[in-house]
Amino acid sequence: MNDQAQTTGADDAPEQYLPEELAALAEGRAVRLRLVRHAETEHNINHLMQGWSDSPITERGRRQIEAVAQHLAAERFDLAFSSDLQRTRTTADGILAALDPKPPLEHLELLREWHFGAHEERPSADVWREVIVEHGFEVDRELSALRAIAEQVGWRGLFDTIAQLDPTGQAEEAAATVMRADAALEHVVRAAGALERPAADEVHVLVVSHGGFITSLLRQLVPELTPDVILPNCSITTVSLAAGTTVWRLDGLGETADGPGPAA
Repeated sequence: MNDQAQTTGADDAPEQYLPEELAALAEGRAVRLRLVRHAETEHNINHLMQGWSDSPITERGRRQIEAVAQHLAAERFDLAFSSDLQRTRTTADGILAALDPKPPLEHLELLREWHFGAHEERPSADVWREVIVEHGFEVDRELSALRAIAEQVGWRGLFDTIAQLDPTGQAEEAAATVMRADAALEHVVRAAGALERPAADEVHVLVVSHGGFITSLLRQLVPELTPDVILPNCSITTVSLAAGTTVWRLDGLGETADGPGPAA
């Protein structure tokens, strides 16, 4: 590993894997990851901050699960992983119910959404107003202010500001989320590489997680191709690795059962 890989430095802080180093954990196997965001929840439609907090799946969300399950029903999955939060468990269970045979499902805390600490379940608009004020912009120019802040400090800076504004100190900063995404991918890719299947077979993996965290996973695998987008509920993002290679390919971004995903 080089100086950007998961080694320890002078301060013993781990550093993230490079995409090719994550690929090497597949032991030369071809791997296809299908990353699915959970179905719509009550917090989604009420525009509340929803990181580690949970809320019920809406009726529309249940229809989304049925649609994505039907869309994926003809596919073969060798492994399945889900965040351990209820909204992802419910989504994963709905998808697996349509699969025959069903792959083993593992619930991982590593796959949880960003943790917003004391901001959990607060109106999103209130939290973003505080971010805007913290960066010295006028609240009545919110949209242009957020764009300007993002241009100055990037997506990591935006979420670091949310963490800094959490009086309890529980909210995750971007660096912590990056390392959690790294650990999640290490676990998933190692499992794919260790699967007892003919070496020529592509390993198909289902991962059910959260919109923000799926974007974090993508930035670890295809950083140059990952746009700043909001992935739709129950959308599918596909990343693949050809056998014997170390380059991940983004094959589909935020695709829904009834049409294409968001524009980059």
